[in-house]
Amino acid sequence: MAKSARASVIKKNNQRLKANVFGPVEQARAERLSAKLLELAKAPKPEREADTKMDVEDDDDAEINGDDEKKEAKADDTSMDVDSAKPKRRSGRIQKQRKKTSKVVFPKYSDRRGGSKGGVSKRK
Repeated sequence: MAKSARASVIKKNNQRLKANVFGPVEQARAERLSAKLLELAKAPKPEREADTKMDVEDDDDAEINGDDEKKEAKADDTSMDVDSAKPKRRSGRIQKQRKKTSKVVFPKYSDRRGGSKGGVSKRK
């Protein structure tokens, strides 16, 4: 007997396994993760070359086309203008996930049995 999950022997065995088997594995995993995070934290941040290239191309286009408006717009973009951004439109309803219903429909017991439609019981 005493083989349920609440039995003291099972609980002792689980505690021993956690300490001796799974404990070192968890510690090693934590050490690996912390070493990886430290390495990432010490590494210098890469510069964004795509943004600098895009700015250079915009300047070249402005020089070629002679557009002064783009330069003015670029100067306006650097200032903080939070209210100018339009909020995203969402529908007023909350879209909830619906449970899939079964496509198979079984006939009711009264239909299979050929039950009376009058609803009169046979008991008296």
